[in-house]
Amino acid sequence: MKIRAAFGRYFHLKEYGPYLLIAAVAVTIPAVSIRLRGDLIDGALSGGTDGSHRFFLLLGLIIALSLLQTVSAASIDRISQRHKIKQSACLDAARLERASKIAFPITESVRFHALWQSSAEAPELEAQVFRAVGTLVELFVKLALSLFVLWSMDAWTATGIILLLTAGVFLNRKLAQKTEGFWAKYRENMRRANYFSSLLMQREYAVERKIFSFDEEIDRRYRDSFSRAKGENAKLGRERFQIETVMQILFAFYAVIVALLLLRPLLSGRITMGLFTSAFYAAVGLEQSCKQIYAAVYELVGAAGKMGSLFDFLALEEETGREDIAPDAQIRSVEFRDVTFTYPGMKNPVLRHISFHLEPGRHYALVGENGCGKSTLVKLFVGLYRPDSGQILINGRPAHELSPASRRRLYSVVFQDFYRYPLTIRENVSLCMDAQADDKTLNGVFDRLGAHPMAAMGEAGYDRNLMPLFKDGAGLSGGEWQKMAVARCILSKAPIAILDEPNAALDPMAEASVYTAYRRLLDQRTTLLISHRLGSVRMADEILVLKDGALIAKAKHEKLMETCAYYAELFNTQKGMYM
Repeated sequence: MKIRAAFGRYFHLKEYGPYLLIAAVAVTIPAVSIRLRGDLIDGALSGGTDGSHRFFLLLGLIIALSLLQTVSAASIDRISQRHKIKQSACLDAARLERASKIAFPITESVRFHALWQSSAEAPELEAQVFRAVGTLVELFVKLALSLFVLWSMDAWTATGIILLLTAGVFLNRKLAQKTEGFWAKYRENMRRANYFSSLLMQREYAVERKIFSFDEEIDRRYRDSFSRAKGENAKLGRERFQIETVMQILFAFYAVIVALLLLRPLLSGRITMGLFTSAFYAAVGLEQSCKQIYAAVYELVGAAGKMGSLFDFLALEEETGREDIAPDAQIRSVEFRDVTFTYPGMKNPVLRHISFHLEPGRHYALVGENGCGKSTLVKLFVGLYRPDSGQILINGRPAHELSPASRRRLYSVVFQDFYRYPLTIRENVSLCMDAQADDKTLNGVFDRLGAHPMAAMGEAGYDRNLMPLFKDGAGLSGGEWQKMAVARCILSKAPIAILDEPNAALDPMAEASVYTAYRRLLDQRTTLLISHRLGSVRMADEILVLKDGALIAKAKHEKLMETCAYYAELFNTQKGMYM
């Protein structure tokens, strides 16, 4: 995606116009005020002998200009805040939308997570760019108009002030470079100490700390790291203080020289005491404006550079596939045809020449030792990965040609490591549905699974929030969470159900009842069950046996026990553990 196109799509550039216009108009006030303030001071020094009406007119004008400047500043601030809120919502939505479309293999890379984290700063960075652009317009207009007014008063004095300001910008830049990155270094020094502090304070580490008495060791490491960070940050602070002291001395010299420059036109009678005072006040303010210009340029360049991570994130490769399949389409066949797959960065394939065919409405099991490629096969099945060679066919069509939305409608999956959403019980189970399930539906599925969540008991029922730290929140056991994930899979309308170790957190008695429920609840759907517990998969219509990334057998349990020595060994080994 080109950067220009990204700007046009994701950034509210039209809002820069009124913002910059108000900013430019607002900063004409200091330049206009130079002569008005000078005349007002002269009128005050003369005791009003030049006309009290003129004195009060000038005073009224200056007050009106000050009020106008205040209103303009408030308007600028309001526009800036509204822009930040609107832009933040737009960029956050863009990141989430893009993340949902990015190809799954990319989401597992280090680069993706680095870009995701850094692109999260984009709204704040864009707000910095917005403020910095407005600040630069304000300061340049203020600088140009104020110097023009000073030039009209005395050209030589204005030339001297310009030279002083130029030299000041150069010196400030050199000195500022020495303190560049101060806060980044400060935070980096504190990062390790803050990490050990979190280990001492955060709830999730509390159990192990108390059981194994880790507190003393972690506290020692925290004190050591904090002591080192304190010493390094103190050194950084001293260096910054010294440089800021030098900058203050240079500013004092600038003010003295400006006063001397203005003395010549004052003594020659070219300017009055009032204009001398007003011009001196304006010239001193210009030095601060030059500092602010440098700071704004630095902020603008830094923020714009860091925003490159957002454009890199938005340019990540999306999922492929354009063909749609109707939501109510009948799945006649699913086939793996000579599929081989290797993870990025690995030399040896995880799966090699896998071929099998699944018929609609039948129940299959996939078994094998840890690391043989079962979970990888599931990820290929649902389209998270594409094979190196071979094809995965749905109704005879290559699965990768289907649109991402169509592929997702085909599968309902319970992964071994499912996410525990901090929602209510009803919301958790209904995530797969177009609308939230009613109590009757939830009661039916939990009755058949033999697993009513204990958290649902009470007045709140299925609408109880599953966040134990919240008021009236509740927690679930590992087995209850697993049954919730299974219930979600069962209530889905997807024609293919895949359950990857769905009962890992269940005891054998609960596991047996749940497997019986699977067959009854998923009777009309094609089901693939992955499990280490071979006693539970005996009821499958066919069992697929994986060994070292290869499919070595596919048959019913009884036939496998006779024809597949590997399967028989696995089964008898597990059987012996219960005898």
